[in-house]
Amino acid sequence: MMDEHDLIFQKLMDGQEISTFELLFRKHYKPLVVQAFVLLGDSMEAEDLVQGLFIDLWEKKMFENIHTSLRSYLHRSVKNRCLNVIEKRNTEQKNSNKYKLTLPESMFPDKIEQDELRIEIDRIMSSLPFQRLQTFNLIYLENKKYQEAATELGISINSVKTHLKLAVRYLRIKFIQFK
Repeated sequence: MMDEHDLIFQKLMDGQEISTFELLFRKHYKPLVVQAFVLLGDSMEAEDLVQGLFIDLWEKKMFENIHTSLRSYLHRSVKNRCLNVIEKRNTEQKNSNKYKLTLPESMFPDKIEQDELRIEIDRIMSSLPFQRLQTFNLIYLENKKYQEAATELGISINSVKTHLKLAVRYLRIKFIQFK
């Protein structure tokens, strides 16, 4: 009796590659993505990693080198690829930290400078007329759509656009003066 690996391997070797590979993909893709997501914590990265594995399986005919359970091979491959990604992240972070140590301290604002900057930003923002400040906050800080902001403020969409345009123009001038 043929196990799953033998059956799929035989179909692949017999030239039934496309339909067999599609079956293989449909059966294993989601569980592999879940495994990668658990290890990486990023759904897009997990999907890319698993798709990369299947692309490599197809293009490099890696199925010819599988001598264990296909399911085990796929899960082990995903785990190893995830560990490589994590190792690469850690290396990049270490290199970034080393680089930061070589930069002069003047490149990084200290706590006092950050506090002063925050106070100045708050002062400039509070100098906006009330409705412009509200419009700016709703659109840019709360990511509301124009219609949502208009409804919440009880004004038209055109008024929202006007208040927003005037607020941005004012803030741009004030921040340029601040520098």
